[in-house]
Amino acid sequence: MAKRNEPVRKSVKEILEDLLAGHREAAFNGPGAALKYLNRTFEGQQSLPNGVKAVAFDLMAEAKAQLQDWEGVAEAAQGFLANLPAMEEALGHGFRSALETTTALERGVQAQSELGNFHAALELCDRAIDLKLGAHWEAKRDSLDWAR
Repeated sequence: MAKRNEPVRKSVKEILEDLLAGHREAAFNGPGAALKYLNRTFEGQQSLPNGVKAVAFDLMAEAKAQLQDWEGVAEAAQGFLANLPAMEEALGHGFRSALETTTALERGVQAQSELGNFHAALELCDRAIDLKLGAHWEAKRDSLDWAR
């Protein structure tokens, strides 16, 4: 009787590296190809770790913004926020630097503004300020303060 091969178990960081490499390759063909890659990743990986999903939603928000799919951007930004605690747990010390490279919140503010949902845009600004993502977020929030 043949010995069964054990399934390959990758760490969250290895899965994240695979996601980023695949996205980088797909993105060479434009935001549509990048989005197609991300959609296939979500469909084909039912057990995709939530920490990796946060990064995938961030990449999705960027691709959808380039395609001007503002409702899709807003959904991706919410997916990013929902999986942010898992991203922090998965990346540990690398979380802060990874968070600072994301654009989901900026794209989310842009999308909410395009959709006329200024209160939602303000909430995203407040969330970014709570995450200590930089003083420019206070300026963004102040520019939308009229919507309060």
